[in-house]
Amino acid sequence: MTALSGALLRPFVAPRTTPTEAWILAGVLDGRDAQPALLDALAGIPYALRLACDLALAGATRIVVVWHGKAAAPDLGAIARDPRLASRATLEIVREVPAGDHSDAILVARADRVYHRDIPVRVAAAWQRSTLRLAKISGEEHDAIVATDRRTARVLAARAAVQGGLAAELARLSVVREIAGAEPPYLGFTVAVPDRRAHGAAERRLVWSLRKSADGIAAKLVNRHLSLPVSWLLSRTRIHPNHVTLIALACALAGALVISRGGYTAGVAGMLLVELGSIIDGIDGELARLRFQFSRGGQWLDTVVDDVSTLGYAVGVTANLSAAGVTWAVPICSAAVLAFAMTQSTQYALIRVVYRSGDLAAIPWAFQSSEFLSRRSTGVLAWARLTAPKLFKRDFVVTLCLGFALLGHLELILASFAGGAAVFFVVFWTQAVRNRAAIAADHRRAQLTAAATARPRAA
Repeated sequence: MTALSGALLRPFVAPRTTPTEAWILAGVLDGRDAQPALLDALAGIPYALRLACDLALAGATRIVVVWHGKAAAPDLGAIARDPRLASRATLEIVREVPAGDHSDAILVARADRVYHRDIPVRVAAAWQRSTLRLAKISGEEHDAIVATDRRTARVLAARAAVQGGLAAELARLSVVREIAGAEPPYLGFTVAVPDRRAHGAAERRLVWSLRKSADGIAAKLVNRHLSLPVSWLLSRTRIHPNHVTLIALACALAGALVISRGGYTAGVAGMLLVELGSIIDGIDGELARLRFQFSRGGQWLDTVVDDVSTLGYAVGVTANLSAAGVTWAVPICSAAVLAFAMTQSTQYALIRVVYRSGDLAAIPWAFQSSEFLSRRSTGVLAWARLTAPKLFKRDFVVTLCLGFALLGHLELILASFAGGAAVFFVVFWTQAVRNRAAIAADHRRAQLTAAATARPRAA
């Protein structure tokens, strides 16, 4: 077949499927014992569990630890039974790579690297889009995760224990242009962990990478700098992310109650509590991502708590202003609460029925979605268009309202809440009408997915 005919036929090749099998190369790698050890704790959970959960989230349902070296392989039974992994994939440890069709897609991970949590997902996606022999994140340092066929995976596994063996094979495939490179995720990294000092540095890098490109202005400049160190400390405890969410709610409601008592001091003290709740609210998500403790129920709890907290301090401010004789406070707050409730209840229905999530950011066409807020700007107008929605994110609004309280102008807090509720109401419903065809298509897709999932259970 000529190169021209091959190029013409390439678009008609059936798309690749997501790799459902993953190998973790462990034991002796590059001629030395791989570190961290599989059972070592890394940011609150065993290293083997972290590797396996990352691979499972990328689509792997069978995960095999391929053990090299003469030392006895560790017992990974507890890891395999951990509900964070057992609900998604099986885990086993072997000394010989599993047999199977040479063309099967395999995710291959090195057990001597710490890397950004989104790398396996990106590598798997790059494999699906490519027709080349191997996919990985672009850059020589990103050698922790690759996706390839079983034949090539066997070669990589065979050379893993030899000094420089994996690097040499990747270099060879790069020279013959058989590697598809994927863009690194936001704050993406891959680091070797040869000793305890590097272990600590890798943990810090892992925690710091919990920031998101969709973070709001206040979250990026202030909140994350305070919440991330706390998340790192809490990762070593038994505190669950949902516990943190409830603490954030308690702070917000306590703040609302204090504000409602009336006066400048109450306004400032109450908004400080609301601001503390907003900062704590970031910890639950960080802890969930760090220890793989996310769930649909946790998403819903976080979403509802955010909205209850917002309504709480808005009502508290209204009570404060009303006691001071501001007659327009109650009618303005009532109208804003009605608009807010209509918008949020509709979004709740969409994420529950159509997008099968508990996170409002799952609505792909909304200007508050993670996809929209993660886009890159290439000019002043594009930057303004992407920055404007972040002015409506809760982290920025709460910080702005704290500033208004310090200035002694609680009426500006109520005006901000009412104005934001009105603007968001108009923008959301405009978007919903424009995207009604996409919503219907997404709903049909969700129904088909649910039916396909239910069929095996019924069988």
